[in-house]
Amino acid sequence: MSNKELEIFELCERLSELLGDKEAIADLKKLYAKHPEMFKDMNELSNTIKEVVKEPEIIIDANRDKRDYEVIKAAKIINDKKMADVVIKNENGTNEIFHANQKRIKEFNRLSNKNNLLQVETPTPSTHQLNGLELIDKNPSGANALSATDENIIPQKDKFVKDFKAKLKEFNTKNKSKTQTEERELKR
Repeated sequence: MSNKELEIFELCERLSELLGDKEAIADLKKLYAKHPEMFKDMNELSNTIKEVVKEPEIIIDANRDKRDYEVIKAAKIINDKKMADVVIKNENGTNEIFHANQKRIKEFNRLSNKNNLLQVETPTPSTHQLNGLELIDKNPSGANALSATDENIIPQKDKFVKDFKAKLKEFNTKNKSKTQTEERELKR
């Protein structure tokens, strides 16, 4: 087993765009301790993470609790019986891989057939900025913290959500058809 506890992984271009950084850090010892039954050793865990973040087949927004940071789940079929997934969070500009495992390939099919695969539940920018309404809410005197408003300005959060949804939809559409073709070839 490797003595290396912390490792930095290079993310593919799509994950880099979504999370705002080209690398993610993982505590291999901690991840291995969560699922020792899934990996022979920390080297296998490390190789699995590398394979998924290098070329994921599915990317899903996994931020369910409206947190102020981004959470992305990336998954990939690694052989004819197994798939692997990795969950990465970007909090305060640092990408951390805090979950990794291997599952039966049926789980990949379930993920790729979900209706919400292309939907983004609660995307948020990786660095939270207050918008005008939050400034008003946070001002205890009740005075408006904004000097003027312009209705023609597109709020950055709305633009981020729109761009994020479009990027996820494009990525998952390309990879879903590629995966279906590969599955048909495996069945032959």
